[in-house]
Amino acid sequence: MKHTIPLAMVFLCSVTLVSSSRQAAAQTPASEVSADWKALGWTLPKSFSHDQIDLFKGLNAARGTWSFEAVTVDGDNATALTGDLVITGGSQAGMASAWSLNWSWPAENPQHAIVENILAMPEYNKQKFGLMLIRFGPVKYSEAELKQKPKVQPTIFMGQWDEKTRTVSWTPRELPKKQVDQAATKGDISAPSFETLVGPNGKISIQNTKNLPTGQISSGGSTIRTAEMHEAPEKAEFLTGMHRFRKGSEITDPRIMRYLPAEATDIKLISDRNGHMAHYRISAEDFDAYLAGVWKRYQQDRATEPKSWEQYTKDEIAEARKGSSMGRYEPKVRSTEITFDKPVVWEVLENATSYRGPHRSSAAGATYYFDRETGIATHDAGYW
Repeated sequence: MKHTIPLAMVFLCSVTLVSSSRQAAAQTPASEVSADWKALGWTLPKSFSHDQIDLFKGLNAARGTWSFEAVTVDGDNATALTGDLVITGGSQAGMASAWSLNWSWPAENPQHAIVENILAMPEYNKQKFGLMLIRFGPVKYSEAELKQKPKVQPTIFMGQWDEKTRTVSWTPRELPKKQVDQAATKGDISAPSFETLVGPNGKISIQNTKNLPTGQISSGGSTIRTAEMHEAPEKAEFLTGMHRFRKGSEITDPRIMRYLPAEATDIKLISDRNGHMAHYRISAEDFDAYLAGVWKRYQQDRATEPKSWEQYTKDEIAEARKGSSMGRYEPKVRSTEITFDKPVVWEVLENATSYRGPHRSSAAGATYYFDRETGIATHDAGYW
């Protein structure tokens, strides 16, 4: 079950696939990286809190199909339910770790469903992950089967993980003042809340509910695992940390391949889940051919997914390919996940031209800086 969550809603918000010859590539010093977080797909320093690791492991273990038993309450009336709970996703996702929980009932002939999306995004200033749950439903089961999110207004909760009790306490995301005033006028000031218990073996249950709307699960959870998670075909793994490559054609990470020319040589790369920075050498002829290909692919991609991309006129594309002279450019090496033991310095571009690549509606894309005299290029790409 897949549901696309708009990025604006997300948070108003490792294995490196290389040959043995590439293992010697410069990477994040092992002494600075948490092995436990790296196993869950995040290149985080050892100083980053480990409190939520058991939550991530439990949600990963929960993936698959379970039978569940639960109770819903409508005033003084309680209704017992039996159905299936399908859990997908995982900690090794994109900008955020994300899991989807699809509760459907009755078991024999599903008619109703509740879809919950749990998102975890690192809050680096707090040294922990912020937790969000986006709930759709109850909705008709047929709506929950769609690949896109159900066409109903979701309820959004923020979570706090308790490592000792293995529970996430969910409370509503703070509402705008206007909505708070409207609720107070109607006499409805009781905020809903509940807890999700995440067992080490993947069992999920809901407990300690308060003020939930009619039709929500007030108690209950998974009972017996009926199917393991379907294993997707093997695909290239994502690079994280610091790396060096002789040429761009050696790289197999699809996120980086989209932005880095195969003809590039002497590549220095810093990659994390939000994006990457690269510094390399390339001829003017190869760079121009690559940039022309980038914009040609954009036109093809936008024709297929027009809402996913910004719209550019022919004149804007011509200007983007022409670039803007900016003189001396000193790459500012940064990463949201990696802690460097000393400053990382890349070669300066003395006579750089800036080239803006096409951007998605989410602002994902890349900006290139190229010195035609020395054949040095660098770019900064984001995936959000």
